[in-house]
Amino acid sequence: AAETERQEADRALDRLQTRQDMLQRLQREGAGYGGGVRAVLQAGSSQRLSGIVGTVASQVRVPAGLDKAIETALGGALQNVITSRWDDAAAAIEMLKEQRSGRATFLPLDRLNVQPAIAAPQRRGLLGNAVDLIEYEPAVEAAVQQLLNRVWVAEDLPAARAALDDFGGGARPTLVTLDGEIIRPGGAVTGGNEGGRGDDSLLARERELRELPAQISAASGEAGRKAEACAALTADIERQRLETTRQQQTLADLVRQDRLLRTQIEDLRRQVDRGVQARRWRSEQIELTEAEQRTLDEREASLLGEIDAAQAAEATAGEALEAIGARVAAAGADALLQELANRRAAAAEAQGHLRSQQALADSTARNLQSIADQIRHKEQQIAGLGGEIETLGVRVTALGEQEDGLSRQIDALQQRINPLEQELARLEAEQGQFEQQERSLQHSLRQEESTWNHAVLQLQRSEDALHQLRGEIEEDLGLVTLEESEEVAYQPPLPWDTIVEQLPVIDSVPESMEGEVREMRARLARLSNVNPDAPREYEEAAERYEFLFTQSEDLEAASADLQKVIKELDDRMEIELRRTYDAVGKEFTRFFQKLFNGGTAHLELTDPENISQSGVE
Repeated sequence: AAETERQEADRALDRLQTRQDMLQRLQREGAGYGGGVRAVLQAGSSQRLSGIVGTVASQVRVPAGLDKAIETALGGALQNVITSRWDDAAAAIEMLKEQRSGRATFLPLDRLNVQPAIAAPQRRGLLGNAVDLIEYEPAVEAAVQQLLNRVWVAEDLPAARAALDDFGGGARPTLVTLDGEIIRPGGAVTGGNEGGRGDDSLLARERELRELPAQISAASGEAGRKAEACAALTADIERQRLETTRQQQTLADLVRQDRLLRTQIEDLRRQVDRGVQARRWRSEQIELTEAEQRTLDEREASLLGEIDAAQAAEATAGEALEAIGARVAAAGADALLQELANRRAAAAEAQGHLRSQQALADSTARNLQSIADQIRHKEQQIAGLGGEIETLGVRVTALGEQEDGLSRQIDALQQRINPLEQELARLEAEQGQFEQQERSLQHSLRQEESTWNHAVLQLQRSEDALHQLRGEIEEDLGLVTLEESEEVAYQPPLPWDTIVEQLPVIDSVPESMEGEVREMRARLARLSNVNPDAPREYEEAAERYEFLFTQSEDLEAASADLQKVIKELDDRMEIELRRTYDAVGKEFTRFFQKLFNGGTAHLELTDPENISQSGVE
């Protein structure tokens, strides 16, 4: 909305500046004035003539509602040229004669005879004396007083008639109404309405030209304020974009940190699982060791029993041996020796078996000691793993809480990012609409300017044609009084009834006119083949050619400037579109990979060679 208001303010300023340039150009060219008046004004501007104050239209300041009344009252006198001295007017007339540039009426301020003013009475419907209703410089007071001090301005025709009916004797004033009716002192009334007339009179043009600088200044200030507001909003949008980018970067960092923490948590979980599995395996090993120890204990008890039995048998055998020895001493030698040998062999076998069992018992004791050492080592490992498992459990709990906190932060950031992304998308869509609207308005502006330039050219051609026709009428018929028109600038000759011919107003062309024209042309052809007006026609044609050539060059230069501006705008739009497309493509690829945890995607133009008309896939 701010950008639209700024563009509207810029367009309003451009319209006012364009209007001012047009009015200044028309003023310089003397548009709306007769050929003689234009020639005098141009000569005064170029210092070829001195003492040229200006036309009556340029020296009076008329309120907006009185344009038509004052213009009607002045009539052709609007184009009267005010000069400082009689000699200045004479020099201008001499120049017009030498250059055959037309005719003009002059008002030398040092020789004007101003008649006494006719004071307007205070009554309903009568606004007052015309000279009191307008503004002018004191230097031209004599000229303005001479033209308007005997003119009254009334609201309408009945009020004007009532004012004249109540008027006493003496010189009668001229009355004009706001709608342009005029009552002459002799009683003649002129009025009516001609359709198609716009508010483009000389007085309105001069007033608009005076008011335009203030309007342009105000419009420039308004455009500046709108531009500042737009710049502030643009800066705010840029800050929002930077904040969005920063938040997106923060989000990306948090996502990476979250992914890293999740990886660490998974590693810790795998370590815990491995520790639990190792603990379970060690517990199974401990159970197996304990079962094996119980078996060895039972075997040890069995071996100890056997050792005790063997020792008892050895003691018994010793006693038997001693008894046998005693018996040997008392009994016979051979039998006893044999029995002794048998007893000794049995005792030796029992001792061997005893030593074997003792060695087996020693080996079992050593195995038991080794297994007990292993059991103590495993118990120490189990205790260390238990402490490590508790530490890992605490760390897993802390990481879980941290994960929950990061998830909440991610959700909060996502809630903040979603509206910003929607706002960014809306602003980009609005930007596209505004750019499309700007292109459409620029196209319409170019068409309107072309139409306006064509209309101005046609108007100038029509005015030149009318001027030429008036010149031909004066050459053929002498001084004549033509019908006045509110739409066409016309300067009537001085009221010299003895030498000025009054032509009747023709509403329709007689049917025999065409035949009479052909007959007159045939007579002219029989007179001579020499055109006595050829030099004047050549000068007019040359002047017309020079004018049209200058206008054509101005139009071509303006067209070239417009084409250049259009080309610069198209190039700038293409550069900005290309840069925006590249930035959006990068962000699209990054967001795609972020949303789908990998993969690849990219934007592609359907017509890369013509990016302004291309689509995106």
